Amino acid sequence: MRKKTIYLTVFIMCSLCLAACETSVANNKSMPQESKEQPKAEIQEIAENSIAQEIIEQETEEKEIAKQEEIQLELESILDKKLTIGDNRDDRAAFIEWLLDTYGIEQLENIDFSEDIYTQLYYVTGKSIHVLWDTSLGYLEDENTAAEHAIYLRNANDNTADLVFAGDICLTEEGYVIDHYDAVGGDIALCLSEKIIDRLNEADISMINHEYPVSTRGDALDGKYYTFRAAPEREIILQQLGIDIVSLANNHIYDFGADAFYDTLTALKQADIPYVGAGADIEEASRPVYFIAGGIKIGFVSANRSEKFIFTPEAGESSPGVVRMYDTEMMNNIIKDAREQCDYLIAYVHWGTEDSKYYEEYQTDIAQEFFSSGADAVIGSHPHVLQGIGYVGGKPVVYSLGDFWFNGETKYTAIVNLAVTIEGLVELSVLPCIQEGYETHYISDESGQEAFYDYLRELSPETVISENGIVTAK
Repeated sequence: MRKKTIYLTVFIMCSLCLAACETSVANNKSMPQESKEQPKAEIQEIAENSIAQEIIEQETEEKEIAKQEEIQLELESILDKKLTIGDNRDDRAAFIEWLLDTYGIEQLENIDFSEDIYTQLYYVTGKSIHVLWDTSLGYLEDENTAAEHAIYLRNANDNTADLVFAGDICLTEEGYVIDHYDAVGGDIALCLSEKIIDRLNEADISMINHEYPVSTRGDALDGKYYTFRAAPEREIILQQLGIDIVSLANNHIYDFGADAFYDTLTALKQADIPYVGAGADIEEASRPVYFIAGGIKIGFVSANRSEKFIFTPEAGESSPGVVRMYDTEMMNNIIKDAREQCDYLIAYVHWGTEDSKYYEEYQTDIAQEFFSSGADAVIGSHPHVLQGIGYVGGKPVVYSLGDFWFNGETKYTAIVNLAVTIEGLVELSVLPCIQEGYETHYISDESGQEAFYDYLRELSPETVISENGIVTAK
């Protein structure tokens, strides 16, 4: 219809121009023939050029409108079918309008809608759709605003998020590793290898299992053989190690009761270290924590299944405790909800049989459940010894990282590295370590590394482990 209108306009304007020329000729019969012919030709040319320019501008505008409508329809389709961002269509419409205003049609028209739009949008804007969504809502204005929404910002060097995981740490007073720490004058470099400290600090996100309460209050739980408690000032050690997030879903976090538990939450907040898997109530305990690195949003959740005789309470509507997963329904729901808000999701779980280097079938079954619910990797702790690594449906399960820095026993431990892009996991690797003499060392010599990897290969029959520690599925 628009084109028909344009053609009719052209016809009318040409007719009017010709009529004007004929009138001008009639009124100037005394002029020489050449002077009467020239103005008519010039006027006609000017009119035709003006009309042609108008047509070009109209067609260009129509093309831009059509392209914008195409992009808008494609984005609406993605948000409706592929992603679960936004509560309703009005929220999504506002997001799309923000996206177009922020990046412009010129940038967004580079999206190839025949390819995976999820990754295409990332490569065009440098941010995943989850990060874009949070930005549009104003969540990421600064670090304080982000933290209010359990989101923490990290400056990655490239488009890869560098994640590092270690096992159990216990800084209980009057025993284990803390006595050695005090004996060497509080020099963390005399307790752990420089390679380990550097790796934890340089990673975009480092996570560990926090296997002790932090307090000067409370009494040890009656009937519990091992109980741990550290002084609040000990949390500086976690900062020295570069720890970014901890799991509290374990069987020792409540060793000295509710007061010490609450003090632990306070101490971690004061140290600016977020936690998952426990809280003042079930809402806080089940709340995921997110990090943004390399324009990718990484989620973390945690749960506990480690006590034959249960001392550690499960968080309730208004009571403190941990997230349990003896019945996995709650954890599966936590995972489903968290996965809708992020690009990659870690489930850090406390499970398995203490002092056994072999994982059990029920753990593989649970991992499969969690993957079906939306987790992308499962990282385990609790057995206090290193266990194997497997892949379930193409996704990694680190069954137990063992004791990271816990006591004086000599045992293998490890730091696991996950390199994650917008397309998912691109590499899983293991840094070989050993705990001995109340210290934890990186295994640097070639023969020691070979022995470590041979040990891990024996425990990981479903994987291939290279000589430099890269772990892939068979």
